[in-house]
Amino acid sequence: MRYISNTQKQKNEMLKEIGVSSFDGLIQNIPESIRVQGELNLPSALSESELFEKIHGISKKNLDFVLVKPLIGAGAYKHYVPEVVRAVTANPNFYTAYTPYQPELSQGTLQNMFEVQTHLSRLTGMDVVVPSMYDGASALAESVLMTMRLTHRNKIVISSALHPHYIETVKTYTSPHKVTIIMADSQKMLTDLDSIESTVDDETAAVIIQSPNFFGGIEDLKAISSIAKKHGALLVQAVVESLSLGILKTPNELSVDIVAGEAQSFGMDVNFGGPYNGYIATNKQFMRQLPGRVAGETVDVDGKRAFVMTLRGREQDIRREKATSNICSNHSLNLFAINAYLSLYGKNGLYELAELNTKLAHYLKEKLLETGRFSASEYPFFNEFVLKTDFDIGYINERLLKNGYLPPLDLGKYVPSLHSHLLFAATEILSIEDVHRIIEILSR
Repeated sequence: MRYISNTQKQKNEMLKEIGVSSFDGLIQNIPESIRVQGELNLPSALSESELFEKIHGISKKNLDFVLVKPLIGAGAYKHYVPEVVRAVTANPNFYTAYTPYQPELSQGTLQNMFEVQTHLSRLTGMDVVVPSMYDGASALAESVLMTMRLTHRNKIVISSALHPHYIETVKTYTSPHKVTIIMADSQKMLTDLDSIESTVDDETAAVIIQSPNFFGGIEDLKAISSIAKKHGALLVQAVVESLSLGILKTPNELSVDIVAGEAQSFGMDVNFGGPYNGYIATNKQFMRQLPGRVAGETVDVDGKRAFVMTLRGREQDIRREKATSNICSNHSLNLFAINAYLSLYGKNGLYELAELNTKLAHYLKEKLLETGRFSASEYPFFNEFVLKTDFDIGYINERLLKNGYLPPLDLGKYVPSLHSHLLFAATEILSIEDVHRIIEILSR
């Protein structure tokens, strides 16, 4: 009863409500040839103590990021999360809160949203921010749909240097629509400008560029924007590693129209693929086509500072035919983490942290090249870079894991032409001593 709550009586009641007399009647439209025959191949039942021991044993196979330091990023970045962030998010008033369907009643939730919007607006240089999407990939997909509404066009040009998972998410979101997706080539780990020039035309709704891109490269967004604007297309920048905004020029300075970002680096641990927190930033002229919700500041009847929901374009809140999205999530706890993290570091602290990441990554690359076992294309990067090796990747991975380092990403799994290339990431989690230790391990 603890694990299987439905009694036979309850099952009979449900079957009766559905209008069938038995379970076989419920599945009669499923061909017998694909039905499971006989009993499932499951182990015998365990007692509670046996089950606890078994699950605990399985959990010990997990890698602990305190003891095992990652050399892999590719969209999931291990940064140090200060204890004050954990203290804030451990407040039960925050971590038990559900999506606020009546947000005007919760000044704390609205203020938190407003403050995160302010942080992200300053980092991106944009006027307005939707701070809480499912993740960066869905934020990008929603941005693509947004450009189609704004331009009344249905051709999208996507750089092949965009994260493969983001590409697939965009394709999934746009599949119900009449859309043409063209992939622009990349050369030497950067988007090829000639390819952009040849694929963008007067039918193009948007050009999608990730910067820093999947290979860590910092793209020439100004040049790409110039090509897009010449044809009336919008430029969308995907920012998967948002810490880069602490040191690079803002997207607005680079003539980006829409920013689709992932804020995981701002106070959120890497936990088996989540939780993530996407955001979309743009300028005022496009705000009416934003999905999700935007909080605003005003005064109440007594003249006191107050927060309200300024914009709600999702289908739960307005008529379906006028909705810009069916997104219903508000990652309130993530927003508290982001707010605490960015408030703690501030502008100067974030710059110093981003600078540390940059220097560590460049130093690691320099030392790895000195081993003579790697080669590289030269391109500007933030905290990720690609190296080619003639060494056995399986052996590299084995040695690093054995010595407490999670190996870099084998790019051949995503880009077949890069079968002998590794994508390294270096964040402040690595010390100089770690870099020297890694070089020692890979020099043997």
